[in-house]
Amino acid sequence: MIWPTPRGWAIGIGGVIWLLVAMINHTLFALLFAWAALALALVSFCCALFSLHGLRISRAPASDACVGQMLSLPLQIENSRWRRRQPLVVIENLPFTNDKSHYAVLPPMAAKSSRLFDRKVLAIKRGEFKLNHIILRGGDPAGLFYRERRLKLPAALVVYPPSEQLQDLLLHQNEAIHTATGTPLSAAGNSQDFYGVREYTHTDGMRYIHWRSSARYGKFMVKEFERNAVMSVAVILDAQELAVSGGDWSNLEYLIRAAASICHYCSDLYCTFAFAAGGSKPLLVTPKLAAEVKAEVMYDLATLQPGKQQVQHIIDEWARALPRNTVIFALSLSDNLPLRSTLESLQEQGMDLRWFTARKKDFEPAGAKQSKPARRAAADSNAAAAAPSGILTPTFLQPALGIKQAFSSSN
Repeated sequence: MIWPTPRGWAIGIGGVIWLLVAMINHTLFALLFAWAALALALVSFCCALFSLHGLRISRAPASDACVGQMLSLPLQIENSRWRRRQPLVVIENLPFTNDKSHYAVLPPMAAKSSRLFDRKVLAIKRGEFKLNHIILRGGDPAGLFYRERRLKLPAALVVYPPSEQLQDLLLHQNEAIHTATGTPLSAAGNSQDFYGVREYTHTDGMRYIHWRSSARYGKFMVKEFERNAVMSVAVILDAQELAVSGGDWSNLEYLIRAAASICHYCSDLYCTFAFAAGGSKPLLVTPKLAAEVKAEVMYDLATLQPGKQQVQHIIDEWARALPRNTVIFALSLSDNLPLRSTLESLQEQGMDLRWFTARKKDFEPAGAKQSKPARRAAADSNAAAAAPSGILTPTFLQPALGIKQAFSSSN
């Protein structure tokens, strides 16, 4: 497709007007102006027509990223002609960015050359995305015409939810004591069985320094010891669509970021990790070593969408696979009675249950109107809050409360 630019329309129409003036008044000056304008338009049209010939474009491997990070979308571009290329424009629809269409300017290319053109974009929306077409736009040196070519270059990428660095979740019964006294932990514990060495940090006690390893590596190294028992952690995430608030920073996105932070925290420890979520479809991950299951859980969190599936209806079999004394983080959008009953039954089975609730009314933007089903769900939640709390009380989260601060205050 070749289209004139506003400048091209002005030159073309001006040439036609000068030609009409020359025909009416029989003046050489007007005729010269007319032929010059029309000749410039014709030459520019031919340049724009061949501006994209001889270009070969392919996608280079794209890197996955988290929300709030810069995402790399490289293109391999080759100029197979013996002529220099002027700057070109690459246009692509990127649903994970703010703008509907992303524009990037490709610098001039020398004859018979190739270039890796790396586009950097800011990812603001999590999910799995399918990229398909890009539009390559070229033109003439005078800027009177531009030509576009639509290229099919399929690709897929995942934008993961962001995570925050958490501290002191107190997953192990002796972890708080040894953190305070400077005993090395991570994949180690508090028994007398030697585990290995790692680099010294300012919280480690001097008596745990391993001097031979320190001399070998040229820096302080400390001893670690095996844990007496393997910890077990699980996350339950509620994604019922009627309880999801509006706006860019919804209560569901808050809980997804919290779940990702817990998963990231546990992946650095020697513990098992399990995950369950409702929403558009049930998501269940049975207990496995946290480092091994991290990729699967993060993908589930990236692609999770709200729906009608209630998490309390799908975790019966999943909960039976959890070891006793598992630390369960229940992240819900409301504190309704069915969910409360399910969580209380898990607590009665010997689980260390920690309940966090991000209610819709606390995260709803100011002035937002609610539909009838949403108002009914809010009324049920208020009724549940007014009812006797029983043996389990949730921690209510607020939009302005950081995840690190919320989880630290709960301990």
